[in-house]
Amino acid sequence: MNEFEFMLKETESKLHSIMAKHNIIRVAYSGGSDSDTVMHILRRNGYNVKGVLYDTGIEYQATKDHVEWMRSQGYDIDVVKAVRPVPTSNKQYGHPFVSKRVSDYLYRLQKHGFDFQKDGPLDFETLYKKYPSSKVALRWWCNDWGEGSRFNIMYNKGLKEFLMEHGLPFKVSDKCCEGAKKLPIKHYSKEHNVDLMILGIRKSEGGSRAGVYKACYLPKKTYTYSMYFPMFFWNNEMKAWYDEKYEVRHSDCYTVYGLERTGCAACPFGLKFTDEMDLLETYEPKLAKGIKNIFSPTYDWTLKYREFAASM
Repeated sequence: MNEFEFMLKETESKLHSIMAKHNIIRVAYSGGSDSDTVMHILRRNGYNVKGVLYDTGIEYQATKDHVEWMRSQGYDIDVVKAVRPVPTSNKQYGHPFVSKRVSDYLYRLQKHGFDFQKDGPLDFETLYKKYPSSKVALRWWCNDWGEGSRFNIMYNKGLKEFLMEHGLPFKVSDKCCEGAKKLPIKHYSKEHNVDLMILGIRKSEGGSRAGVYKACYLPKKTYTYSMYFPMFFWNNEMKAWYDEKYEVRHSDCYTVYGLERTGCAACPFGLKFTDEMDLLETYEPKLAKGIKNIFSPTYDWTLKYREFAASM
């Protein structure tokens, strides 16, 4: 037995013990590579669990086509529409900018009239007296969370200096994710009394999601259901071995377009959104045009900020 076979055996043993504890189970299925593999593992082990894809309204056509192919293979997948489509969230609350955390803090500051250029240089105590309802965001702005903390604005190189020099000509928020994913998940899980949600999160991926979770199984606490990540401890080599051994098929987003991720098309939170836009214009030009209309301010100012930070 090689190391991959051993890890698979361990994964499947844990899988059986978790599945035995729950009754109404769903897979948060994105149409992405990891969620494909999760669905395959479950079926191989005798569990025909329904997948749920939350359609944000800006999914790749290749993702939609792949979902239909999965259904043709007998996989049961629900598609749930956004409670508040991304364009609506942008218009109502503001555009995404840099990252979810940054967008959240900027939303809180802008909501109370914070002026980046006039208020920016002031110290925390002065700002807190002026904006008493924005303490958390002000601590972020003033780098008050301790040296090296990712909750400080200095975690994003040059961002504070950029905003103090240029300001922002549009409102910012992270609520595109709330209306397109978080609320649909909340409503669906409540409607169907879901008590376990399975996700294809892997610790080795990094990113905000993987960084939040420290274990592969989380009992009910924050959510109304428990969460389980069968592949949490798999590295890329393990994942590639499994997919090749069991011939797991993935979306054209990976095999034709050459993308490394799926989800919202050319998401402005992604480091490589410009590359994704280039691919969209090649393979899905109609969607590319729509995405540009939605995220144009974000794209322009993110690139402007990146150029500023690179010059520091």
